[in-house]
Amino acid sequence: MSESQHSSVCGQGGADRPASLEEGQQVFAKSIGVFSATAMVVGAIIGSGIFSTPAFVWQQVGSPGMSMIMWLLGGILTIFAVQCYSELGTMLPRSGGEQVYLSYIYTKPKELIAFLFCWVNVAGSRPAGSAANVIIFAKYLMYATFGPPKALSGGTLKNNYDWIMRGFGILGLLVVMTLSIVSTNWTLRLHNIITIIKVAVLLAIAIASVVVLAGGAQDIEQPGNWEGAFEGTSTGVSDYAFSLFKVLWTYSGWNNVILVLGELRNPSRNLPIATIGGVSIITTLYLLANAAYISVVPAAVAFSGREIIAASFVSTVFGPYVGRVVLPLLMSLSALDNVMIVLFAVSRLIFVMGQQRYLPALGFFMRVHSRFGTPYNGVIAFGCIIAIMMLAPPPGEAFDFLTTFSPYSRIFFFGLTTTGMLILRRREPLKERPFRVWWPLAVVYTTVVVFLAVIPFVPPENSTTSTIPYYLAPIMGIIYMLIGVPLWFIMVPHDGHIGEAWRSIVRFLGCKPTPLPQPAASNKQPDV
Repeated sequence: MSESQHSSVCGQGGADRPASLEEGQQVFAKSIGVFSATAMVVGAIIGSGIFSTPAFVWQQVGSPGMSMIMWLLGGILTIFAVQCYSELGTMLPRSGGEQVYLSYIYTKPKELIAFLFCWVNVAGSRPAGSAANVIIFAKYLMYATFGPPKALSGGTLKNNYDWIMRGFGILGLLVVMTLSIVSTNWTLRLHNIITIIKVAVLLAIAIASVVVLAGGAQDIEQPGNWEGAFEGTSTGVSDYAFSLFKVLWTYSGWNNVILVLGELRNPSRNLPIATIGGVSIITTLYLLANAAYISVVPAAVAFSGREIIAASFVSTVFGPYVGRVVLPLLMSLSALDNVMIVLFAVSRLIFVMGQQRYLPALGFFMRVHSRFGTPYNGVIAFGCIIAIMMLAPPPGEAFDFLTTFSPYSRIFFFGLTTTGMLILRRREPLKERPFRVWWPLAVVYTTVVVFLAVIPFVPPENSTTSTIPYYLAPIMGIIYMLIGVPLWFIMVPHDGHIGEAWRSIVRFLGCKPTPLPQPAASNKQPDV
């Protein structure tokens, strides 16, 4: 930021201070243009998922043809969602994302839905997704440095591989936390550069597969996966639900730009361009990448090493060094970049939570760095939650659990937001809407959300060897939301006063509170 921007955010050279609580006040500079916003959408979506999830989806639905349909469906549904969000964002162009829309739409009970959204996103789904990306960052970094885990000989590295990997993940997390605190502009510049690299990698994968299919690489044997493209297609509804969860997780991240909408220049024009354009680019790239994997990697190889399918592709096409070292390093960088941009966005959500009095110690979470102009305490708090999420699950199965838990605990609020858009159409038909979505798209998306909220409780037909029960992720998502209710009761209706909240419960139940014991009176005369 420039010095003038610093003064507008932090005052004139003083110590760090909390920002004003005045609603609608512009706290951070409008430093995001349409290119950076589009890059934020594209770059936040391209994390680790497209390099690791396609094999899982392919195996789950049973055929390459149906796998391609699932990826196309995920892109279409995401485009439906971003159009709904663009209508709301251009109506209410403030930072905070769904918190702004949910508090505006669902006013009773007082800000409950908005509070639960913030609680789940800051303490549940978003750190879970970022923790999964930190794990992938470390996994690919170690793959490039030490080779495949199965090829390691005995010793400390092999015996403690999972925990050493998490140590690398913590180091990467500390790096992006530091950058997010030190400079907003450099965070966005670095993200834009990495986004260009990620798009170039996916295009290179797509072009290489076309060359192989056209016979331009005579030494590469084609596995013939496209012969009988729909043979073996699953008939289990739950298999498609779990696959769609994985696909939508891989498409997730598009709404990070909504969280920083107050920093976007000309949101009425730039928001629809960035979101719809960005997701359209991603859908095309994802379909090309999946077609490339299926065209080159044999099904048995893809299924045996699901999280490294892209590395298997590049090793086959470009040679073992590029596949074992270069591409894994790029994948590692891609995953860490995703963590960086989520950290950037959610730190602003934490700042908004402080403004709305959703958090204790309001001054702490609303403090802006006097030199760098960033909400550094929000960055630190969110980074710590990511670290806990990464270290808590059992080694070896953290990735599958986190990638299921992350979208499930968010899916309710996507549905509530798109439903709320329809409610506002009827409640405030005359309100200015710079962008309008065709309402049936919102109905279709909301219907799919309801389906996805219920179906994970049905046992999958294609069973796995995971020790984590299939129902644990959705149950954890529900538990996280329920934990937020008593927190809301304390923080919002009773302004953070636990005693007053307890007395309200007692009065509601019709109980007479037990008076606290009083110290016995003393007859001793005071010393003169």
